[in-house]
Amino acid sequence: MLTLLDTTLQVLNTLRWVFAFARHYPESDTASARLSEAGFFALYSAPMPARFSLNPLAPLLVLICFHICVASADTPVPFGLPVQHRGAETVPGSDAVREASELANVDQAQVRLEETERRLGPYHHSLAAEFVQVAQRAMEAGDVSLAASLYDAALHNARINNGLYGDQQLPILRGLLDLYLLTGDREGFEARAAYQLRLLGSGLPPFEEGELRAAVEFFDVSLDALMGVSWEGRSRELLTLHTRFESMAEAVCADASVNLAWCEPFTFSLGRFYYLLEHKLDVFVEDRLFERTYSDLEWQSLDREPRLEALQRRLFRKGETVFERLLEVNPDSPDALSALADWHWFYRKRDEATSLYRRACGLSPGRFTQPAPLPEYPRLAFNRAFQEPAIPLDVSLTVTERGKPVDMDFSLPTAGADADPPGRVRRAMRSMVYRPAFMACSEPVKRDLKLELAYID
Repeated sequence: MLTLLDTTLQVLNTLRWVFAFARHYPESDTASARLSEAGFFALYSAPMPARFSLNPLAPLLVLICFHICVASADTPVPFGLPVQHRGAETVPGSDAVREASELANVDQAQVRLEETERRLGPYHHSLAAEFVQVAQRAMEAGDVSLAASLYDAALHNARINNGLYGDQQLPILRGLLDLYLLTGDREGFEARAAYQLRLLGSGLPPFEEGELRAAVEFFDVSLDALMGVSWEGRSRELLTLHTRFESMAEAVCADASVNLAWCEPFTFSLGRFYYLLEHKLDVFVEDRLFERTYSDLEWQSLDREPRLEALQRRLFRKGETVFERLLEVNPDSPDALSALADWHWFYRKRDEATSLYRRACGLSPGRFTQPAPLPEYPRLAFNRAFQEPAIPLDVSLTVTERGKPVDMDFSLPTAGADADPPGRVRRAMRSMVYRPAFMACSEPVKRDLKLELAYID
């Protein structure tokens, strides 16, 4: 017969195992879904001490631990990942109706270009500008395939006549980047944006305005690319990108000639990256027994990269530092104050956040009369140009004075009254952190909130 001591020890062992699971898989919609889909089979099938299997209280213990695990796995989901505000839901110009006359003008321009090419030769230095001009006309007429081939020809010509790093390539690359946005070619955009940044100095001082603009564009598209893919095997890429983000943001904010204009966009780009890291990086399991006990490869975390683990442990302090630095550059910026307050509130440091929100509210009172999902500053969202068409989602809820969502109601305005969003979207909305509304810039208050959102199915 099992003694009270035996049962107590088994309870403790079970709790330790389940808490290890929760640490390993902190995302509530991931951990709870996997447990429920496995239906406790995984818990029983995993090898455990023999004494555990003999305990008649095991089903009850597992049930208790399941609820504990789900509660412990409540890692916040940043707003902007599964859903975002409705807005630019179509790519400008992507569905424009083209006149036949426009296409005819492009054909005539192409014929003239071919005649010039035959007369001057295929590598004449003046042809690059001609290629770009006709490519722009083709873009306006909606012939993106022709435009792409002409931009490529212009780029090839510029490299031959001005070298691999000649400035003549920059307007050509700008045209190609606009084309990739129009067509939703993220890989093409990312590759050309990286090349553009190399042409402009690879983000190293002294900074020119074109280099800064290209750097922000490159970082944002790189971040967008990381939002929707698995990070398995990407440790080196993540660390390299973080180093470049961080070092350039620090250098820009420290440069007196550019910091007032560019410190904020660089800080917010880095802040978006920190929110994404906080969400996507698994909490690495310290209990090696868990990893030996439950060896399902599909449930394993990212490769154990010590530098990633160290980065994750320092994320809060890093985010706090960059937002404080932005405030030093621009002390009266409500966006900078809000960003720092959001960061504290996201990490449940409510006292510090409330004090900052009051200061920000004094500068911009209208912003804080309504609650909002976090982060609000900086915005974290997919570039819609690179995504499938989004599905509209209307959400009504109440946000308590502590930022908790209650009484949540969902509807799909384009799919009928009885349609429901996917479970992952519902779970994500409930797992988000919400900034409460403030009464007279003083105390947080309970208030209703309606959101017009969109999600990528």
